[in-house]
Amino acid sequence: MASKKKPAKKILGKASGKKGGKKKAASKKTAASKSLTTRTASVGGLLPVSGKGKFSVYIDSCFFFPAASSSGYTEHFQEGRTTDIPGHALMAPIALPVGATIRAITVYYKNTSKEEMQFIFLKKHIDHHCYSGEVEVSLDFLPPASNPPDDFVEKQINHFDAGGLIKDKYLYFLEITNTIKKTDEVRTLRGIKIEYALG
Repeated sequence: MASKKKPAKKILGKASGKKGGKKKAASKKTAASKSLTTRTASVGGLLPVSGKGKFSVYIDSCFFFPAASSSGYTEHFQEGRTTDIPGHALMAPIALPVGATIRAITVYYKNTSKEEMQFIFLKKHIDHHCYSGEVEVSLDFLPPASNPPDDFVEKQINHFDAGGLIKDKYLYFLEITNTIKKTDEVRTLRGIKIEYALG
């Protein structure tokens, strides 16, 4: 009977010994963790938050919403977005790392009317009310323009308060005003490109 127990003991030891499956499972977990870390580092967040250099980010019109909910909005796919009430504004936050410097903002739009759209880049402080002179980051106009075949045009803006520096304790946002879409006039926002530097 004793000779029969020895093989059973050896088999049990093989299955649950220190050199068994536990180390292999741990190594698999480590490998998976490394793979996830690498992927996270390569994919990153919405915007780079560390490192030095020059960066560009494109923001589609679907990130912009009316300043007042009663204004409504319509997404016209590739033509861009408008408010449903003419003359009202579309807004979006500008989320950049503190210390970044904006070099340029390019607005992609369509304007086949006789009126201008307006580019309004503003900021508000987290501790106090910002009055005129502090609140403005940049103001400009988006004039009527044509560009065959679809009249998709762009305007680059490169003049900003504080040289484009993103300051601590400020909240930045962008407004594009006077959008509309009718059979005889179109003023739509298609998106923007932000070029900025870190370091």
